[in-house]
Amino acid sequence: MTTIPIRHQILMLRYLLGISAIAVFVTGCSKDTYSQLPRSTTIVPPWYSNIPQLANSFGFQNLGTAVSPSVLYLSDNNANDGDVLSIALNGQVVNQNIRITTPDAGPPHAISMALNQGQNQVDILCVSDPGGGCTLQAEISNTTAGTGLTTINQDPIPEGEYASFIVEYKPY
Repeated sequence: MTTIPIRHQILMLRYLLGISAIAVFVTGCSKDTYSQLPRSTTIVPPWYSNIPQLANSFGFQNLGTAVSPSVLYLSDNNANDGDVLSIALNGQVVNQNIRITTPDAGPPHAISMALNQGQNQVDILCVSDPGGGCTLQAEISNTTAGTGLTTINQDPIPEGEYASFIVEYKPY
C-alpha cells in the first residue's frame, strides 16, 4: 500500500475546503441576496446632437447627454479680456453677469443644469467684452471639466446679443 506524504494530504485538504467554501457561497446566495448586490453603472459619454443648429448659434454645435443634471463649463476661448455673460436654460436665467477667463488664467465657470427630456435651449448673452465680442467654449460633462464634449462659437457674439444652442437629453 502506498502512503501519501503528509504535506500532500494537507494541500489536498486545503483544496477541498476551498472548493467547499465556494460551493456554500454560491448555493447560499439566495435570489434576494443576489438582487441586493451593487450593480455597475454605465456611463454614456456626451455626443454631438443631430438637431439642426439654431439661426443665432454663432457656430455653436448642439450637444447631447444621457445625464441630468449635467454640468456646463464655460471659458473664454480667445483672450482673457473680461468677457461677461448671462446664461438662460429653456428661457429661465440661471446665471447673470459671470466673468469668464481663459483656461490658462483660471478654471472654467461651472453651471449645473437640470435638463428636461428632449431639447433644452441654452442662451448665452454677451453682456460685455472689451475685446470686440464674446468668444467662448462650452463643455457639457457628466463628470468633471476636461472630460466632456466641447463646442466653440466660430463667430464672436457682439455685446448685447446672444448665441443659442441645444443640449439634447436622452436618459439611458
